[in-house]
Amino acid sequence: MEALTMGVRALRLWRVASGLGISWRFIATSPASQLSPTELTEMRNDLFNKEKARQLSLTPRTEKIEVKHVGKTDPGTVFVMNKNISTPYSCAMHLSEWYCRKSILALVDGQPWDMYKPLTKSCEIKFLTFKDRDPGEVNKAYWRSCAMMMGCVIERAFKDEYMVNLVRAPEVPVISGAFCYDVVLDSKLDEWMPTKENLRSFTKDAHALIYKDLPFETLEVEAKVALEIFQHNKYKIDFIEEKASQNPERIVKLHRIGDFIDVSEGPLIPRTSICFQYEVSAVHNLQPTQPSLIRRFQGVSLPIHLRAHFTIWDKLLERSRKMGAREEQVGDFPPRPNQLEPSRSLREEEMVFRPSCISSLPHHPSRARVWFGICNWALRTFVLCLVPAFILGMSRYRT
Repeated sequence: MEALTMGVRALRLWRVASGLGISWRFIATSPASQLSPTELTEMRNDLFNKEKARQLSLTPRTEKIEVKHVGKTDPGTVFVMNKNISTPYSCAMHLSEWYCRKSILALVDGQPWDMYKPLTKSCEIKFLTFKDRDPGEVNKAYWRSCAMMMGCVIERAFKDEYMVNLVRAPEVPVISGAFCYDVVLDSKLDEWMPTKENLRSFTKDAHALIYKDLPFETLEVEAKVALEIFQHNKYKIDFIEEKASQNPERIVKLHRIGDFIDVSEGPLIPRTSICFQYEVSAVHNLQPTQPSLIRRFQGVSLPIHLRAHFTIWDKLLERSRKMGAREEQVGDFPPRPNQLEPSRSLREEEMVFRPSCISSLPHHPSRARVWFGICNWALRTFVLCLVPAFILGMSRYRT
């Protein structure tokens, strides 16, 4: 048993020269690469939890900090909070329920900050919402969060025998119309193109995340910890090295929803339930410069604070299906025209997807569309009942 454990966790450590510095890279040996997606998820969460506990143990004594609120309402309010424990959300709870429900990000000494990221020193704080005069930072955080949720859905959608490697979520402007996540699927699926039913199934899984109301956890770690967590994904290893090289401390930011962990610069929204209308709308092939075919998954979403009528939503959905973010390509992968290749049969898809992704149930309409249908039905019923009663009353009046 011990030998098996050592074999599964075995690593070859290579020193890679990087400019004037030296960085370390973890490359999985063949036994480790045979871990199933479920086992990889368990391993990543175990390492994430251990690092989180280690960081908490570094501050055994609770230190107090002063946090001054500089927003439009209740300016000058000072909170006495716990260093490395209290978060902006903790401060919002001391203000009002409105701040807890509406706040998407915080500005901590002028820097965008996750609502659940612990505060590290005395500071000034301001809360940001979707309806601020300049919601740019909030919109970008929402787009990143939606992309991370889509990455979670894609990684879990396929059966264990099909390997799914997440590459990265490109930083795509909101005005492009779609958030994206680049993915390398198993080589057995190179000829596969998703059907409308597959996209609906991805969307259904995303709505399951929304329904669970999961928090977005954040954890800043050293690059070597992030490399160990993603030791089996060569694309994430390269991405981590790139992010670590951008700061002298070689710190990398990780985020987690449920048991899904990803590398994201952040900040992100507080919880998945902030999303309201959400759909995985398209998949495009990117021309690779290496053997693996990279797929770009695209989607669109609106938050619960900015709901849209279903006619407007349909236009946004149609726009999101176009290939987006050409200037933000991963590496040197210029997109080729999207080719509508023949889709596989349902029987073949049953061999590829988990049961939740081949459901034949129709896509659940948005709540806005449901309410519109109910109101429409009620109005028709009212008219059909009122007109005959009016005619009958007039006939009796004349007689």
